[in-house]
Amino acid sequence: MSEALGSLGINLGLLIAYILNVLGMLVILRLVAFKPIIGMLEQRRSRIAEGISNARKADEALASAESDKKKMLDEARVEAQQLVAEARTRATELEAQMKADAQAKARRILEQAQADAAAERDRTLAEMRDQIVSLSIAAANHLVHSGLDEKSQHAEVEKFFTALPAEAASLGDGLVVVTAIPLTDKEKATARKDLGVENVVFETDPSILGGVIVRASGQLIDASFASQLSSLRMSLS
Repeated sequence: MSEALGSLGINLGLLIAYILNVLGMLVILRLVAFKPIIGMLEQRRSRIAEGISNARKADEALASAESDKKKMLDEARVEAQQLVAEARTRATELEAQMKADAQAKARRILEQAQADAAAERDRTLAEMRDQIVSLSIAAANHLVHSGLDEKSQHAEVEKFFTALPAEAASLGDGLVVVTAIPLTDKEKATARKDLGVENVVFETDPSILGGVIVRASGQLIDASFASQLSSLRMSLS
């Protein structure tokens, strides 16, 4: 083999030495360079894998953040719509309340005005009562030439304005007594006594001219002079 190699111009000893040198170089490269290079490549691969993992996590976190952002926006939108609806409802309720308060106030003002007008009318009628009675006495004297003295005539005229119908005592409680002129406190007390009840409301209506109207629970006893005149007209027509 040595001769064959020699014929080829190859020195076996040098070849073996060269091979040993190459093997030694490979061993040295493996020990000195290959393992560190492999370790460095492994570290780089790990860093790349970690970077990819972090990038994936970042993408997931970004997607989650976008989802949370959309959810928060949706919730904020719903809450805003609820606030707007509540504000509109509250505004409607407030408007209705203000309207009701205004109507109630207007009604109270109207009722007070009516009460004040009725009180003023009653006061005026009360102030004119003596004049009305005197005129009635004079008219009665002129028409019937009564021989009664002034005191008796005055009593008869008072009776004309305040005498209760006898059947009114059977109406029960909760009565309304209507007279042409306001009654005095004494006359009201007498009326309650004659009716046999305490729950009596007294009203004044000059249009009935004289006499008394008594109302209770849908029942009506009309002994007014205006009603008598109306009946007289109907009988004469």
